[in-house]
Amino acid sequence: QMRTALTLTGDGRNGKKVFANICSNCHQYGDLGKRVGPVLTEINRKSKETLMQDILDPNAAVNTEFISHRLETTGGQIHVGIIASETDGQVTLRKMGGEEVTVPRDEIRSLTSLGTSLMMEGLEGSMTPQELADLLAFLQQGE
Repeated sequence: QMRTALTLTGDGRNGKKVFANICSNCHQYGDLGKRVGPVLTEINRKSKETLMQDILDPNAAVNTEFISHRLETTGGQIHVGIIASETDGQVTLRKMGGEEVTVPRDEIRSLTSLGTSLMMEGLEGSMTPQELADLLAFLQQGE
């Protein structure tokens, strides 16, 4: 269904708005966004087809650095994010939006790798084919 985005002419200015609304909570591109997932500095080198595949199927090729984890505290709080840092005494998770939560090891009930990207599947439901075409144009123009 979203394949039609590859045949549409994208508008990078509108794509910047799509990026700001949907992607910038976790990705940085130029001076826009937060550093949670991969920084998209060199992404403009990818083809539109590859970019679309990465956006629509984020779990196809996940760098282990960006695998999401579920942490449950002894107090019953649950946090989901990527491991930003880890020591013998504590674990810091970086959540969507860039918030970091540090939990002492003796307060962790469980810490489980979810084996998937923090980026949700199904992003195509939050945009039209034209908005995806605009996003692809923005990402390919280079920052």
